[in-house]
Amino acid sequence: MPYDAILFDLDGTLIDSSRAIRTAMLAVCGQLALPEPDLDTVKTFVGGGVTVAMARLLEWAGADPKLRPEAVSVMRDAYEKVPADLNEALPGARELLRLLAERGVPVGLCTNKPTAPTAIVVEGLGLGPFAATITGDDLPLRKPDPAPVRACCARMRVLPARCLFVGDSEIDHAAAAACPMPFAFVEGGYLNAPLHAPAPAMRVPDLHALAERLSAA
Repeated sequence: MPYDAILFDLDGTLIDSSRAIRTAMLAVCGQLALPEPDLDTVKTFVGGGVTVAMARLLEWAGADPKLRPEAVSVMRDAYEKVPADLNEALPGARELLRLLAERGVPVGLCTNKPTAPTAIVVEGLGLGPFAATITGDDLPLRKPDPAPVRACCARMRVLPARCLFVGDSEIDHAAAAACPMPFAFVEGGYLNAPLHAPAPAMRVPDLHALAERLSAA
């Protein structure tokens, strides 16, 4: 394998969290008397963390942006109470993580999701083990800033250039490009804008295909 470690995004990459996120978001809509977005619309809000998601929700609803702090507070509280089984491991996720563990390849997790729901989902879905985890609560900056990705690499004691970052969005791609580090784009997640240069090192339809590419490398 040509990489010393593999770093994964969580939402849209290893898990389908859209139903869980929408459930929590509906609590925000009820509290703030906002219209309720459907599942496809909710997916366009995801990727930049809770604060960004709430800003996008308020803009979509035509609501006062000054409501964002309250929306963030309600969202965080509601999200921690969402049943873990509303999240689903994406096809091939557990198998790929198991393959990497068997080969002794360190695996990291870098997500903009808050710490508490991250821990609940990872444990509930049996994902991991992860040699290092960086969540949206760990640093002042979040992806697409490269700081969280670099911090996760540092915890794993691997150079970014020797680590593959696996993600599903333009946010993940931008964070990897800014490091810089090679990026594997997994289709079908929360992509809401085109991927700019540089081109991903890999582009795969799902995690099964990524496992095949890594095994053949």
